[in-house]
Amino acid sequence: MQTNSICGRFIAATAALFIFLSPAFAQDDDEGPLTQGDDAKYLSVTYVDFKPGKREMAMEIISEHFVPATEKAGTNPPMLAIHFQTGKWDAAFVWEMDGGMADLEWYRSADDIKWFEALAEQEGGVEQAEAVLAKFNGAIAHSLTEVGHHHVPEAE
Repeated sequence: MQTNSICGRFIAATAALFIFLSPAFAQDDDEGPLTQGDDAKYLSVTYVDFKPGKREMAMEIISEHFVPATEKAGTNPPMLAIHFQTGKWDAAFVWEMDGGMADLEWYRSADDIKWFEALAEQEGGVEQAEAVLAKFNGAIAHSLTEVGHHHVPEAE
């Protein structure tokens, strides 16, 4: 289920500046298969549509529960959080995939586990942490996660 993957990855929402993703073509490498190139940085973008009247509550859960757990665990928050005024989605959260496409192999990453442990400690136990996650998930009508990349030029 898409919303379950949000819990593990929905570490925190932080305000940030827009980034511009530039399209690029796969590069041919004489020594191996086609790749996106060594300068490719992979991103996971989760779009969220909250149920009517639930957006504010969901954002409070993020700021009052998820952000402190992220800080306590020492894990990375989203690099970008977008709160939409128009369109189909209420918000989008962008995470850098430090391990590249290999990050998709994990059902729960080491950081996800570390974050949940911090949330459980903060909330007074696993059951209480699961209740916070259930309340947050209950606010979500639909979500969609997409993966892509952008190219970061080498420093001059």
